[in-house]
This record gives sequence, structure tokens and C-alpha cells, in this order.
Amino acid sequence: MKGAIFISLNEMIEEQHGLDTWFKIIDQAQVEGIYTSTENYSDVELFKIVAVICDLLNAELPVILKVFGEYLFHSLHKAYPMFADDQPSFFKFIQSIDGVIHVEVHKLDEHAQTPKVIVKKATEDQAIVEYYSPRKLCFLAEGLLIGAAKHYGINIEIKQTKCMHDGAESCFLAIDKVSN
Repeated sequence: MKGAIFISLNEMIEEQHGLDTWFKIIDQAQVEGIYTSTENYSDVELFKIVAVICDLLNAELPVILKVFGEYLFHSLHKAYPMFADDQPSFFKFIQSIDGVIHVEVHKLDEHAQTPKVIVKKATEDQAIVEYYSPRKLCFLAEGLLIGAAKHYGINIEIKQTKCMHDGAESCFLAIDKVSN
């Protein structure tokens, strides 16, 4: 996993809970905790850090991953604004994830392990998205989608109709735009 993900997680924890909490997390996770944005790090390291965060904050894994996903969208948008800014709406944006964003990621790093994100159905107000990754970070994906929706000034509701954590081959996310 790219160091940029770890750096963003570090920044979120520092902003919301302080630097001492980040140091405590790194210590308890027994990881070095120093990251370079373009380097690759073990997925296991991220999962160790997130597990400690869940313990320290007394929160469930899906909740932490969704909160982080929302934060991560804003970090990624700050670094790469063109991906969202080139799309006129949230639903057009999510249709560009696999065919545009992940293609560009692979141009920069041919070994990148991006998830498969396929929009099965989309209208102006709803979509069905299939998500697959061996990392099973569907809850992080939900947070990223929530962050993207907020960027476009809309609220969404996401329901997982199938989930890899329940034995499905991939996750299906039903996304509906809801009234503000």
C-alpha cells in the first residue's frame, strides 16, 4: 500500500486526537511509523495500525475505515484535484474511478494494487457499484464515496447488498442521493 495512505491516516489521527495518540498507536502496533508517500508498505502494517486505532478509540473497524475513507478522499483530492474537478457530478465521478483514475495510478506505478470498482447501473440519483479487492477494504471505499459526495455537495446513503466479509466474491454498494 502506498505511503500516501499511511501519511493521510497519520494526519487524520493527529488532527482529531493529537500527536501523542499517533505515537501511542505506532508504539502499540509495533511499526516504524515513518512513511514516504511514493513508497509501498505492507498491507499488514496498515491493518495493525487500524486495529490499534479501533482499540484505543473503542470503535468498530467499519466505522474507523469509513471515517478514514472520507478523510482520505479530501487528502487525495488536494493532491490530485483534476480527477474530481474534471467530472460534472458525483455519479459521473464514480463512473470514472476504474477507467480513468485507476488507469492513471497504474501509469505511475505498474505494480499498484487498485481495487476493481465497476459501476453496474447509474442515474442522476443512484448507482450500483461492484467493489472487489483482496484487501477487502469495502468500508474504506464507502468512506471515500461519502467524501466524494460531500465534495459535490450532495448527501448519499450507501447500503451493501453483498459483502466479501460475509462470503460474497465482491461487494455490491447501492448508492442513493438523499435530500439535504
